Amino acid sequence: MIPLIGIFLAVTMGGNLVPGGIMTFYVHDDDLNTSHRGIDEVSTAGLLTFTLGGVSISGPSKIVETGVNSGVFVGKIDIPTTINGRDLRQGDTLVIRYNDASDHSGNAESTSRSVTVAKTETSLDTSAKNVRPGQTFQLRIYSPNYNMDSRNADNIPLSSFEFKASNGIKTTLANKAFDATTTSLRETGDNTNMFVATIKIPKAIDGKTLKIGSTAEIKFRDSTGPSMTTETLKMKIKIGSR
Repeated sequence: MIPLIGIFLAVTMGGNLVPGGIMTFYVHDDDLNTSHRGIDEVSTAGLLTFTLGGVSISGPSKIVETGVNSGVFVGKIDIPTTINGRDLRQGDTLVIRYNDASDHSGNAESTSRSVTVAKTETSLDTSAKNVRPGQTFQLRIYSPNYNMDSRNADNIPLSSFEFKASNGIKTTLANKAFDATTTSLRETGDNTNMFVATIKIPKAIDGKTLKIGSTAEIKFRDSTGPSMTTETLKMKIKIGSR
């Protein structure tokens, strides 16, 4: 949680904030904890306001204490797919403003936290950004939408990842030159949403040499998000000499 004057207001989520999704947030204010032997429920009217892309939206009618005498309250917001008749765009910002009637000094205090909307719950990353020929690195994807079976590990084919470099090199990570030990990114457990593969950077691909010091791009197109559009994720790595 993030410390503020008199309260804590924290915004958390499982993955990115996406159109059509749900965002969970927490408010920590001991002044709202009035029943020290029970779980409090507090109306959000006048206490919390919510705007998305500069437009006021509806939030939960109440927030509920997470446990007896915790002073921490949780709420959930349904994220719309459109605002003011237009589709929600990547970069639109959700702002939650908390209006505290009395802070630790007895004064009214207002504060806010914000989260930027993303079009996909999927995120792409690598274990290294500078990889020399012959060296391996991990390619990682976090994606709840590719977790089809919560009781078994899932896979994302390497052929889904485009690799583009200088010298006109354009292929997929399924190319044998990458000497991958698997044909797919494999989920790290039965229900982790994290997919990983180990890739080796070759000296050449299809007869074309990878230039030392050049930059290569890994591209993945994701069509699984709630926005029902195809979003392109990109990751750049440097072909290093050491």
